[in-house]
Amino acid sequence: MNFEYGQEDERLVRTIVRNLIHRYRIFGIDEEDLVQEGSLAFLKAKVTYQVQGKAKFETYAYVVIRNHVFDYIRKEKKLPLVEPGSDDPMFPGVQPKDTALWEILREVLKNHCNDLERSIFNAYYKGYSYHEICEIFEISKKKVDNTIQKIYRAARSIYAD
Repeated sequence: MNFEYGQEDERLVRTIVRNLIHRYRIFGIDEEDLVQEGSLAFLKAKVTYQVQGKAKFETYAYVVIRNHVFDYIRKEKKLPLVEPGSDDPMFPGVQPKDTALWEILREVLKNHCNDLERSIFNAYYKGYSYHEICEIFEISKKKVDNTIQKIYRAARSIYAD
């Protein structure tokens, strides 16, 4: 079994990491840290890859590296997503656009939602796509949509009163 890590291997890891950074708009974590984590995952892929499998090694390595990098990001970000300097714990790092709506949403999130639902809505409100939220929280698109709709329904019912 070959445990060497050469320039071609590093080039593959860097390409995968840059692809992930670009595709998922990853920010707040140094690229070199992600490359280091990707390199560890690459070595793990070399050890665990089975030749008789149907996938090429590069395909297998991509999946192992991607999953490892996402696990590292989740661990480093310590979700829910919080940005420094925010003064509103319900919407960290977000400034309100409509004060009345803001207060209603805060009430709904505080009194009618669990931590996961608040984190999902927080990510959505910050502009993360459903796909990105699914990847971050390891949940289905349907779960994301149901959570967002639940919060908006509750806000509408409060607003109507």
